Amino acid sequence: MHPTLALTVACLPAALVAASNISSNGTTVPDFHLPPQNLTIYGNNSLFAQWRTKARFRPSSNHIGDPTAFWQDEQGVFHVSGLYSYLRGPNISITSSIGSALTSDFLSYVDAHNYTNSSLFVNGVSIGPGNENDPLAVFDGSVIPKGYKGLPTLIYTGVHYLPISWSKPYIKGSEVQTLAYSEDNGATWIKPDIEPVIPGPPEGFNVTGFRDPWVFQAPQFAKLLNDTPETWYLSVSSGIRQVGPRLLLYRQNTSDFTSWEFLGPSVSAPVNTTFSAGNFSGNDGSNYETSNTLFLDENGENLEDGVNFVTMGAESGRETHSFHYSLWKMGRFVRSSVNESVILEDHATGVIDWGIGYACTTMPDYKTNRRLAFCWSNDDFNSTISEQVGYRIGSSGVYSIPREVYYKEIPGVVADDLAAENGYWSVATEYLNTTLAKDGVALAKANGNDTVILATLGCKPAREILGFRKHANQSWTESDFDVDVKSIKSNCSGVEFTEEEGVTRAFIPFQQSPHSRHWELQATVDIPESSLRNEEYEDFAAGFTLLHSSASAPSNYSVDDAAMLYRPSNETFMITREVALGRDNVNTDPEMGKLRLWNISSTNTEGKQSYAIQSLNIRAFMDGSFFEVYVNDVLTISTHLYYWYKDSTRMGFYLQFPDTLANSTLDTGVKFSNISVWEGVPNVFPKRPTKPAELIDNGVGFVQPPNNPNVPLTYDGVGAPPLPPAENLPYGIDLSTVE
Repeated sequence: MHPTLALTVACLPAALVAASNISSNGTTVPDFHLPPQNLTIYGNNSLFAQWRTKARFRPSSNHIGDPTAFWQDEQGVFHVSGLYSYLRGPNISITSSIGSALTSDFLSYVDAHNYTNSSLFVNGVSIGPGNENDPLAVFDGSVIPKGYKGLPTLIYTGVHYLPISWSKPYIKGSEVQTLAYSEDNGATWIKPDIEPVIPGPPEGFNVTGFRDPWVFQAPQFAKLLNDTPETWYLSVSSGIRQVGPRLLLYRQNTSDFTSWEFLGPSVSAPVNTTFSAGNFSGNDGSNYETSNTLFLDENGENLEDGVNFVTMGAESGRETHSFHYSLWKMGRFVRSSVNESVILEDHATGVIDWGIGYACTTMPDYKTNRRLAFCWSNDDFNSTISEQVGYRIGSSGVYSIPREVYYKEIPGVVADDLAAENGYWSVATEYLNTTLAKDGVALAKANGNDTVILATLGCKPAREILGFRKHANQSWTESDFDVDVKSIKSNCSGVEFTEEEGVTRAFIPFQQSPHSRHWELQATVDIPESSLRNEEYEDFAAGFTLLHSSASAPSNYSVDDAAMLYRPSNETFMITREVALGRDNVNTDPEMGKLRLWNISSTNTEGKQSYAIQSLNIRAFMDGSFFEVYVNDVLTISTHLYYWYKDSTRMGFYLQFPDTLANSTLDTGVKFSNISVWEGVPNVFPKRPTKPAELIDNGVGFVQPPNNPNVPLTYDGVGAPPLPPAENLPYGIDLSTVE
C-alpha cells in the first residue's frame, strides 16, 4: 500500500531523549526501585500526587462519582457537578451528595464553595441528603434553568434504602424523584416542604432501578403528543426485572414542576441483548442509568429538527468494567401504539466510551447550540485492594475532558454487505433523516447508487481543549514514517524488539519524548486495506507506544509498557497496559473498542472514481495516570495507565506482527504521518492551594448534614471505622517536596 522509505527518520533517531526523570539542573535521575507487591504497604495519602490529573474536573480529595446536575446559567457559565462523598471504610464508593465547580471555558474552574484561607477548604457540596425525601443519599438529577418559582430547579433522586443494584431484589420506596431550587445561582439548593414529585415507579412495574431523572424540552415530542412546544418532559432510567431495560417517560403536569404524568417507556430492549452481531454496539443489559434524550444535527443541538439520540449507562451485559457499558442509540421517536407515549425506533446503537468511562452526561451550550458531554472514570486498581488504595491516594474518580457530541455523516461509503450490517451506523436517507443500515443500502442499490451516506454519533474533544496547547511547556513534530514490517528487522537500527509465541513487537522510539505524563498526541496512521477482516493478518497491528521504561533498565526489572494500536483482522482498537505494578495491584487487561474503517469512494477533478479505506485520525491525551483517545471522531476509549518508574516516559511507533508475515506476499506497509506532541497542560483549578497537604482532608465518616441542608455539610465520623494507621515506608512520597 505504501512505498517503503529508507527508514532513516525513526529507525535511526538523531537524538533520543532519555526516558528518565529530568531534574531542575538537567541531570537524569533514573528510578529503578522495584514496584511493591501490594500498594497498601504505603501510608495514607502517601500516593496522593503519584497519578494525579491536572487538567480535568475532580474534587480536591475524596470521591467523585457520576457527572450530574449540569447546567448553564444566564451569564453563560457552566455548572459542572458530580456525586461526591468522603472516603470511609469499609466502602469508599458510597456517594451521598453533589459537589460542583464553575467554568466559562473548561480551562479554569472555581469550586462552588471556595477556600477561605490557605489551609481551610469548604467542600464544594451544593446539596446533601437529610430530609424526608432523601434521608440516606442524593443521586443524579438534572436542572431546569427557570423552574420552581422561576428559579433554577434541580430534580434529583432521593434515596431511602441501600444498597440498590440491578442484581438484587428492588425494595419498594428505595428511590424517589424530588425537587430543590436555588436562590444563589446553584451554589446551594433549597428543599421545599413538598412531597416527592414522582414518589415511585409506575404501578405493576417490577423494576431493577428507578433513578437519574433527565428533564428536557422536545418540540418533536410535543408534535407527536399534541402538547405545547414549551412542555417539559422527564425520563427516569429503569428496567423491568427479567424483561429488559427501560427509559420511563413523564410529562410536566403542573406549571411549578411539582407533578409529572407517566406516559410510558420511550426506550426498551430485551434483557442482555445487543443490536449488532459483531459487537459494534455493546450490550443493553438489564437496567439503564444516567440516560439523556438528545436532538442533534452536525453542529450540535437542534431541538426542532435534529436526529433523535438517547445515551445511557447499561448494567449487567458486560463481564468486565463492573458489568457496565456506556451506550447511545440513534433513530426516530414515533407515537406509541400501546400507550400515550413515544417510542424510539432504533436505527443504530453504539458505545460512547469503550473503556472505563461511564455515566456519560451532557449539558447544553446555548451560545453555540452545542451538546457537551463528560464521562466519569473510577480508579482501576485490583478489586481486592481497591478500597484500601483509596486511602493511599486520598482521592478517587475523575472526569473526561468535555466532549462535543453531534450527528455525524460519513459520505461515499461503498454500499456493500459491510455497510448493511447492524452497528453503530445507520444510513442517511435525506437531511437529518436516517434508516436501518440494511434498508438504506437496499434503497441505494434499488436507485442505482453504489455508495451511501452513513450516519452515526460524532464525539470529539470540545473545541476549548485546543487551549491546552497554549499551556504546553514544549511541543514538537515527528517526521512522517513509512515502514514495511517484513523488512524492519533487517533495515532498522535503534529498534527494541520483544518476541513471544511467534509474535514480534517493535518499539521505534520518537526522536523526542516527553518528560512527564501530561501531554497531547495527534497523528494519522494508514494500514494495508488487505489486512482488514483478514485472518492471515492475525496479530498484525500498528499504533504508538505511550509510555516505556528506559532502555538502560536492569534486565531483571519489570518495565512500564503501554501502547495504543489498531488490529485490522478483528477491527479492534486497543490500549495495552503491561505496567510494572502488575495485576496484583492494578488492572492490566487491555481496553478494546470496535472500529470499522470504511471503503470510501471519491471522484477527482477529471471525473475518475477511486476507492480508499479510511485513515486512523487520532487525538490522545495523557494526564497523570488518566488516558483517553479519540479516533475518527467515532471511537473513544478512556482508561488508567498506572506507571511506576519516574523515567518511563518514552514514546514511539508501535508495530506488532506474526512471524508468518515475514515470508509472505501480503502487503505489510504502514504509514505514520501528521505527528505532533504538546507536553504540558493547564492546572484547571488555579485557586486551589498548591501544597498537597492543604488539599487533603482526612475527615472520615458518612455525611451527617445539619438541620439546614443548604449550608456546607459537616462530617462527624459517627459509625465509620478509623482509617488504617500511617506507616513509615521508604518509598512513600513526601508531600512537602511535591509541587
